[in-house]
Amino acid sequence: MAKKPSNTDRRAAAREKARQIAEAQARKQKTAKRVLYIGVALVAVLVLVVVGVLIYQSTRPADQPQGYSDGSVTFVKDGDGVALTEDPAGDSKDAKDNAPNVKVFLDYQCPACAQFEGLNGKGLGKLADDGDISLTFQPVALLDNRSGGTKYSTRSANLMMCVVDSGQADKFQELSLGLFSQQPEEGATGLDDQKMLDLAKEAGVDVDKKINTAEDDVTVTDCVNNIQFEDYVTQSTKEALNNGLKGTPTVQVNGENVSDWSDQQSFFAEILQAQKK
Repeated sequence: MAKKPSNTDRRAAAREKARQIAEAQARKQKTAKRVLYIGVALVAVLVLVVVGVLIYQSTRPADQPQGYSDGSVTFVKDGDGVALTEDPAGDSKDAKDNAPNVKVFLDYQCPACAQFEGLNGKGLGKLADDGDISLTFQPVALLDNRSGGTKYSTRSANLMMCVVDSGQADKFQELSLGLFSQQPEEGATGLDDQKMLDLAKEAGVDVDKKINTAEDDVTVTDCVNNIQFEDYVTQSTKEALNNGLKGTPTVQVNGENVSDWSDQQSFFAEILQAQKK
């Protein structure tokens, strides 16, 4: 017959069992703390990565469409037509000596800009064609809050950048006239992407042509639908405001604001007078 454990043996066994349970519990707690510390460390690393990405995205330069410089695009006489130039003075092409630069800040949601374009657009185009001026346009986005939440000012400026970046800058002025002819009322919903693309096609733009700036194959249509140059529009608009832009249209001749563009005779006389200087 097996000998019954004594009270001493039972107490010893109980103490051993208690010790084993305590050790197991201690191991579990140690493991839990390790997992917690690792988890906290991973979260901290993830937060640092996210913050770093956000800082990088907020500070890196936006993609700049080819043909644009400081948010604007400049045309000068080139043979029988006009071409893009990075030289507003026009010396790099066929513009006449001392041809002044005329710069127009515009917003395609701005009614006064439509009035300006209707009154003076063709005349300025003719002066550029003849080499009498270099002609600069800077589409800005000041009136996004007046297009029914559709950010029409930004999207229309982006459209023009998509067209220029695709190598179709010769369609800029005609498309600009088309946009102003279909300008939505302030506060109304801006033109949708398809309507803008239809106007581009009416101006002779090949909307299936690829743009140059994007790394992947992106067509003008893709560029419009994705608002490819939204960040560039935003940055260049802020820079224009920081440099003193008060509103649109603002017209400058050789960097000096024109006081009155509504009087055609005095407006064009001021331009030609600048050429003599």
